[in-house]
Amino acid sequence: MQELFLAKNFPWQKSFDYCPPRLHPEERIREKELKALGQKVPIHHDCIQWIMETAPRSNPWSAERIVHELMAIWFGSVHVLTTTIAFAMHDLCLHPEHTEPLRTELRSDAYSEFERTGKGLPLLDSFIKESARLTPVESMSTRRQAIAPFTFSDGTHLAVGDWAVTPLRAMLHDDAHFPEANQFNGFRHVQPAVLEKLTGSNFGSLEAQEPSLLTDVNKHWHVWGTGRMACPGRFYAAAAMKTIIGQFILKFDASLVNEEESRFISWRSFIYPRNRTKVIFRPVEE
Repeated sequence: MQELFLAKNFPWQKSFDYCPPRLHPEERIREKELKALGQKVPIHHDCIQWIMETAPRSNPWSAERIVHELMAIWFGSVHVLTTTIAFAMHDLCLHPEHTEPLRTELRSDAYSEFERTGKGLPLLDSFIKESARLTPVESMSTRRQAIAPFTFSDGTHLAVGDWAVTPLRAMLHDDAHFPEANQFNGFRHVQPAVLEKLTGSNFGSLEAQEPSLLTDVNKHWHVWGTGRMACPGRFYAAAAMKTIIGQFILKFDASLVNEEESRFISWRSFIYPRNRTKVIFRPVEE
C-alpha cells in the first residue's frame, strides 16, 4: 500500500530512474558490495551515503527503502526549517532590543566570512538557538524502540516493543539546564568574549550552562537528535536560517500586529505557528 500511495501521489519519485549513477541508491548498493570484495570504489559524502551507513547492519535497507528515508528527511527538513524561521521572526518582534546588535554583526566583515564558510555570526546563531529553545518544533526527541527488555538506572523498565523518548521541550525549559529558563535572552549562548564587545548591554546577565552553537548535539540540546542518528542536515539548515533571517533583519524592522495573541498551536507532539499571526515589515531607512 505504501508503494502504491507514493507512486500515485508522488510521481516525481520516479526521477531516481533518471538521476546520475553516483546519486542512484541501487548504484550505491553495488558499490558497497564491490568494496566488500576489496575493489576500489568512489567515496561519497552526501545524504544518501549517510542513510546507508546508519541503516541496520544486520538487515541493510533496499534501494526503495533508502528513497523513502530520503523523502522523509526532505519533508521533515522543509517544515522544521520554515517553522523555526517563523518563530525566530516572532521573537525578533517581541524582543526588539536584539535588532541593532544583530544588524551591526550582519553589516560587518563577519557576514562575508559566513558567506564563504557557512559558519560564524555568533549573535545571530545564539538568537535563533534561543528562539528554538523556547518554541521548539518538536516536544520530544530521540525516539527509540526496545528490541530487548531494558531497565534504566532509575528502575524504569521497557518491554520489547516499548518506546522511549527524551522530553525535549521540558528539558529546554528546565532551570537545571538553562538558568531562568522561561526568560528569553537571545545572546545567552554566546561566548563571554563576544558579549563583552556589546558595549553597555546587559545581554550577558542570563547565561547558559556553557556557551554553545545552534548545530551542537549534546546532553542538554536534543533538538537535532542524539548520537550517530543526529540530523546530518543541521549545518545546512542553520546556514539557511541565518541567510533568510539575516536578510529580513538587514532590510526590515518588524513588529507583531497583536503581541498578546497566542502565536502557536499544538498538534500531537509538534508546535506550529498560527496562520493568523500577522507581522508588519517596514523597510529600514538607509
